[in-house]
Amino acid sequence: MTPHHSRAELLLAQSRPADAEKEAGLALAQNPGDPLALTLLARALVDQNREAEALAPADAAVAAAPDWAFVYHVRAYVLLRLGRPKEALPAVEQALRLSPDADEFHAQRAAVRLALRDWAGALADTEAALRLNAANVFAQNLRATALTRLGRADEADAVGARTLEQAPEDAYSHATQGWTQLHRGDARRAQEHFREALRLRPDFESAREGMLEALKARNPVYRGMLSYFLWMGRQSGRVQWAFVIVTFFGQRLVHGLAESQPKLGAVLWPLLVLFYVFVYLTWTAVPMFNLLLRLDRHGRYVLSRRERAATNWFAGSLALIAVAVAWWVAAPHFASREALIVAAVLSVCVAATVTKAGPRGRKILGWATATLAALAFGTFGLAFAGGAGAGELLALFFVGFLGFQFASNAIRD
Repeated sequence: MTPHHSRAELLLAQSRPADAEKEAGLALAQNPGDPLALTLLARALVDQNREAEALAPADAAVAAAPDWAFVYHVRAYVLLRLGRPKEALPAVEQALRLSPDADEFHAQRAAVRLALRDWAGALADTEAALRLNAANVFAQNLRATALTRLGRADEADAVGARTLEQAPEDAYSHATQGWTQLHRGDARRAQEHFREALRLRPDFESAREGMLEALKARNPVYRGMLSYFLWMGRQSGRVQWAFVIVTFFGQRLVHGLAESQPKLGAVLWPLLVLFYVFVYLTWTAVPMFNLLLRLDRHGRYVLSRRERAATNWFAGSLALIAVAVAWWVAAPHFASREALIVAAVLSVCVAATVTKAGPRGRKILGWATATLAALAFGTFGLAFAGGAGAGELLALFFVGFLGFQFASNAIRD
């Protein structure tokens, strides 16, 4: 190991990745194929949120030292940060084949499996890591997360408490415990842990997101929605799709009963209205309550720039709903009712678009939303002009919205 390697390692430990990048570059200037320098460069780039750039040196390190387990570990780290856990899994498994007794590699596979929603597999990996090294704080936190996802929040709480006794100044441990408390429904305790995590590491995104959820959970309506979101997040993809399909056909059945059985309708119609409000909130609760949080003198500072921009777009969609409501109140007929429904649908599309985590998903849904908006305005333009085709355009709008829902659920980034 050269002095450049040593300095780069130290600078990474001191959270100075830009300086570490320079030292790794100097090491590579002396030896362009140096696998250690390449891994140091990849880690420094990731720590600067430049994951796309980090993949090239990570791949080069694997090519330069294919029998060294650590290069596969770094490549898996980069791929996981890029949101590509399916590709990260074979990389970390190769690291484990080369070094099966490395507890940090077992912990990393647990992190990959969590990203793949394999909660049981992740738990098994954390147990393997902790058998090799009971003091591995990263593995302990991953164990708490896996237990939480498996619905064993009380066990996760106990694991988190023990981890904090061992590492009371670890921001990741506080953030993990904060998310555990949110899953248990204790927003107040969650805020305490997220606040401490942000004190220790002000740029910690997971803690900021957790604090945002905890602040919104002060509202009883959002608290109920958050419980639903967290419950759904613990389910496998198959269970989520099954729930959506059963719910869709179930409400169609109840709707039919309400129309065909007037006596039952007196009970079923209010339940259906509540159900439709709930469904609307499953799509819109995040930007809606972020918008409300902008009115809070403390909460507004927790929102990121992108989240604030998202609330602006959603506020615009709510303004469109307000115009439709005013029209319906002033002139309650078929056209004004359809306008209100269309405005509500467009607000759902806007909410789904602005809350997608990845730029690819936001771009696809953004174009879909724009297309649906064009269909909607075209429909009412034709209707007011007295031309033919308005009904067909409206039908196409609702078919398009059905496709939008499936696309939104299918797009994961």
